[in-house]
Amino acid sequence: MGNVTRFILALMMVMLLPHFVVSFSIKTTTNINTDQSALLALKAYIVSDPQKMLKTNWSTATSVCNWIGVTCGSRHQRVIALNLSSMLLTGTIPSQIGNLSFLTSLDLMNNSFYGSLPDQFTNLHRLKHIDLSWNNFCGEIPYSFPKLQYLSLRNNIFAGEIRSDMFEHLPRLQVLSLTLNKLSSEIPMGLFKCKELQVIDFGYNRMMGGILPKEIGNLTMLRILRLGGNMFEGVIPYQIGDLLNLEELSLCNTLLKGHIPPSISNLTRLKILDLSTNSLTGVIPHQIGNLLNLEELILYSNMLKGPLPSFISNLTRLTTFDLSHNSLSGQIPSGLFERLPKLQRLDLGGNKLSGKIPLGLFNCKELQSLILDSNRLEEILPKEIGNLTMSMLEALDLHNNLLKGIIPYQIGNLTRLRFLDLSNNSLTGVIPHQIGNLLNLEQLSIPSNMLEGPLPSSIGNIIRLTSLQLFNNSLTGVIPHQIGNLTCLQLLDLSSNSLTGQIPITLGNLRYLHLLDISDNDLSSTLSSSKSSFQSSLANCRELSYLSFARNPLISGYLPAFIGNSSIPLQYFDASSCNISGRIPGEIGNWNPTNLRYLGLNGNQLEGILPLSLVNCSELVVLNVANNNFSDTFPHWLGMLPRLRVLILRSNRFHGSIQDSLTNFSFSKLQMVDLSHNDFTGLLPTGFFQNLKALKEEVGYDSEYFSYSVNLTIKGLELEFTKTVHMPIFTCIDLSDNGFHGEIPKVVGELRLLLALNLSHNSLTGPIPPSFGNLAALESLDLSFNKLSGRIPSQLTNLTFLEVLRFWNNNLVGPIPQGKQFNTFENDSYRGNLGLCGFPLSKECRNDERSQQAQDEEDNGNGIAFIWKVAMMGYGCGMVLGISIAYIVFATGRPWWLVRMIERDLQNKVSSWFGKKRE
Repeated sequence: MGNVTRFILALMMVMLLPHFVVSFSIKTTTNINTDQSALLALKAYIVSDPQKMLKTNWSTATSVCNWIGVTCGSRHQRVIALNLSSMLLTGTIPSQIGNLSFLTSLDLMNNSFYGSLPDQFTNLHRLKHIDLSWNNFCGEIPYSFPKLQYLSLRNNIFAGEIRSDMFEHLPRLQVLSLTLNKLSSEIPMGLFKCKELQVIDFGYNRMMGGILPKEIGNLTMLRILRLGGNMFEGVIPYQIGDLLNLEELSLCNTLLKGHIPPSISNLTRLKILDLSTNSLTGVIPHQIGNLLNLEELILYSNMLKGPLPSFISNLTRLTTFDLSHNSLSGQIPSGLFERLPKLQRLDLGGNKLSGKIPLGLFNCKELQSLILDSNRLEEILPKEIGNLTMSMLEALDLHNNLLKGIIPYQIGNLTRLRFLDLSNNSLTGVIPHQIGNLLNLEQLSIPSNMLEGPLPSSIGNIIRLTSLQLFNNSLTGVIPHQIGNLTCLQLLDLSSNSLTGQIPITLGNLRYLHLLDISDNDLSSTLSSSKSSFQSSLANCRELSYLSFARNPLISGYLPAFIGNSSIPLQYFDASSCNISGRIPGEIGNWNPTNLRYLGLNGNQLEGILPLSLVNCSELVVLNVANNNFSDTFPHWLGMLPRLRVLILRSNRFHGSIQDSLTNFSFSKLQMVDLSHNDFTGLLPTGFFQNLKALKEEVGYDSEYFSYSVNLTIKGLELEFTKTVHMPIFTCIDLSDNGFHGEIPKVVGELRLLLALNLSHNSLTGPIPPSFGNLAALESLDLSFNKLSGRIPSQLTNLTFLEVLRFWNNNLVGPIPQGKQFNTFENDSYRGNLGLCGFPLSKECRNDERSQQAQDEEDNGNGIAFIWKVAMMGYGCGMVLGISIAYIVFATGRPWWLVRMIERDLQNKVSSWFGKKRE
């Protein structure tokens, strides 16, 4: 009976099996068709497939499981993984993606997908791995994946807050990377429910902020915590020490303050500690010495103080040690680095360290980068720096210290060196010829020392050099022609030395040159159209934007006409004081006129007229042709230049009336005007003053890349000085030593941002306008050697910043105003005015003169408070941002007023300017 039953069952199975197989096959085929349709929909949404990967491979002619990037499961024959990373694809994600119901891994990283993810994306409940990094996805962060372990959305444009409740749907999450997005939330408290988290990377969202919650210590499985590049504030929580499995802690570039917590000593597995660019204070805690697995210690740009901690020598696995830009002081311990055999990068720059460079440092055989700049290190540069044990060194930066002595020739042993900066020290002697052994060197910077002797010809061996800066030394001899071998050179600055001989035409080989400065030497050359002229050879330098050969008195010749045909994108051209004669060629206006910003031809023997083609130079900011032999009327057409801020025509033979030639020309951004020592006549140009908008109100300017050297004469002081400035520049008007006559227009009193006004040595008549009391920022006023009459307006006592006053040799009468700045001027300010009386003169005023003065002061009293406010506002707008100032004093001795003014403004304004730059 049993056998009969078994036979019947077997027979039934044989009869039903074909139907079961067919049914299973139909179901499997249907499901794989669903996956195929979903992927074909994705293909249809891809608008760019430059490698044609999907176009040629994703075809119904082959099984979907054989498509590129597709992986199918062996059990269900369904798509379980999709990897399209780094295929340069562009497109969006269709809703059909949600039909890949067996998908466990999705990798679309490093493409150009964009747009938000469809709602159906959350149907992929089997997903364990999602990597959408390095795309342009936006919208909400996807969640509701109960099996998800890895989620990377790095470098997209997801924005808004991170929902706290999303982590309730991600119970198995281990890796979460949201760095480089536009998220703006605090760290959500729901995150701390993900007990399996091993990696949190929220870096560089910029707008994430708030206090770091102490609950961070609950995530005891964490191995990596990156929160840098955000706006987290407050202190580092003590509970950070509970993360015993942590291997990397990066809290850099945030707003954290306070001390580094001692609990950090618990993180004994830590390999990377980066707390840089914060406001951390106090000393470096000795507990860091317990982190024996530490490989990178990065604490730069904080406010840490005290000596270098000796416990650093315990960290024998250290490869990167960066404490730069803090307030560390004292000497570098001699044995600090002897137990750091793996050290590759050391940066202690920007501190207050003193003493010698420890010799033990040169035993670090794997050291690649040594940065000790901007400290107070002294003594000689040790010859041990060239030890063969330092053969791995690629960067050596010792600039801005107190080092002295010679450059040791052993430095030529550092054959892997790529960056060498010894600038701003007190090094003497010659540049060793062994410098030519540094065949891998890319940047060589030794300016502002006391080096002498010739520039070694071996410099031509360093053919990878891109930057060579040796300015401000005492180098002699010729520029070696081998410098033309440096065909990769982009920056060459040999200015302010004592170099002699011909300027080599091999400079024309430097076709990638951006900046060439050989000014302030004793070099010789003849400017001409000849191919033997160095200037002609520069036509090959198609990248040149800065060219200065100024103040080389042995240069002569003329500016050749081809100067206007050059294709180089010159922005700065300074050929001042070079004995150049002839005319400025009219073709100069064709010299890439949309680029030229600075044109300095002062101190030469140029003649004729200014070429009208200069009107094409729409970006011109500074035009300086002082001290030449030009004979021309006022170039009113320069008012068409929309960015012109400095116009220096001093000491030429410009003539005629300015008033008659100013029709429909603006000069609205002009801030420095020097027309002194010419032959201008007629009335002072009222329309010209009315157009000087930049001296009436603040005018926004683009930041200038170059520093501008400008000569300025303020008559009465008999002073001439050179100033290198960044914008905004010194605001002044100098019309002295001309033939102007008539009254001073009252509109001059509207130039409230003016710092210096010089109208001396003319034939001006009439009274001093009371409107001068509105020149709130004025610091120097010179009206001497005219025919001015009447009283000195009492309104001038409102000029609270006035430090120089010259009324010499006029016909002024009556009492000298009293109060405020006028009480500081001595009788020398008023000499040659026999009708003046009162303090500080010995001549007393009559009673009727005093009563008239009192009435004038009473009439002016109600405006004092308002003028004071205007003065305070105006003074902050047009002051000097100087980099370096040279004073040349003439007959009247040192101008202490100017020294005090410049020093004060350098302290207040430069610090403010650099602060804005860092922001």
